[in-house]
Amino acid sequence: MKIRNLNLPKEMITAIQTGLLRRDVGSWQLKTDCDSYGYLLETELGEFYESEQPIINATKQLSSDFVIDGVYGDGSLPDYPGAIQDITDFRYIICFGSSGDGAPFCLDYRSSIEDPSVIWWDDIYWRKVSPNFKEFLALLDTNC
Repeated sequence: MKIRNLNLPKEMITAIQTGLLRRDVGSWQLKTDCDSYGYLLETELGEFYESEQPIINATKQLSSDFVIDGVYGDGSLPDYPGAIQDITDFRYIICFGSSGDGAPFCLDYRSSIEDPSVIWWDDIYWRKVSPNFKEFLALLDTNC
């Protein structure tokens, strides 16, 4: 499956096809309270988009939700665990889900077209939570 001419990771396609991350109620909790790098991560996967149109819609919405305004997009790097610079060009970002509070989880293809990292909007900054989708899945407690 391709979105914006970018291939979704095979692990994500498998999760979509098998319904691995489908839930009728509740959120996918983390196995521990850490991201893939050992930093504290206080979130959950509230919604996982399982088809092309919700992924496209959420991805398109990013450009409207994150607008350069003198604070966002000023080029600074926040001093927080896993922080990355504010994203001002979303051409290589694909939103695949959201946390319980609605913050987007995204694939970031800017460093690797073949193996995008997973990033998340942590209230006031973007942070890298996993080097790829496979390792992101390993963070989730999919047994409950």
